Amino acid sequence: MIPVELITMAGGAAMGGLFKFMDAAQKAKREQQKLIIEKINAEQEVKAKDRKSATESADAAAKRTSDPFSKLTRRIFVLTMLFLGGWAMMGALTGLDIVVPVTQETGFNFLGLIDTKKTVTEFFRFENAIVHFEWLKISILAAGSFYLGKS
Repeated sequence: MIPVELITMAGGAAMGGLFKFMDAAQKAKREQQKLIIEKINAEQEVKAKDRKSATESADAAAKRTSDPFSKLTRRIFVLTMLFLGGWAMMGALTGLDIVVPVTQETGFNFLGLIDTKKTVTEFFRFENAIVHFEWLKISILAAGSFYLGKS
């Protein structure tokens, strides 16, 4: 059976790669639109040289298509995931107690005829303990593989 961490990392890397290809397709579209805008501008200049408003609006449209903050957004996302993970695991340093629910089943079940099972949930309090979340490790791996897959 394939480990969950490997599936998560592969999925994150695949999604990062997919988004990279989508970004490349958007860049190609942007270049194509730029060429179309240049062609339209050239045709408009031939027809009427005194139309400056069309050129200004085409330049403004070309500037709106780029996103200069995409790398910054990914970095903020990864750093936020790392910060939240560190904050959750270091709760003991701030004096927080950790409460863990533990479920126990007592009794037995004999072919469904005799059923004496009882489920009891107890809550245990741990003072100054460091928490290890399984989902946190998977989330950090997914965020890191997404970031590396995108780059």
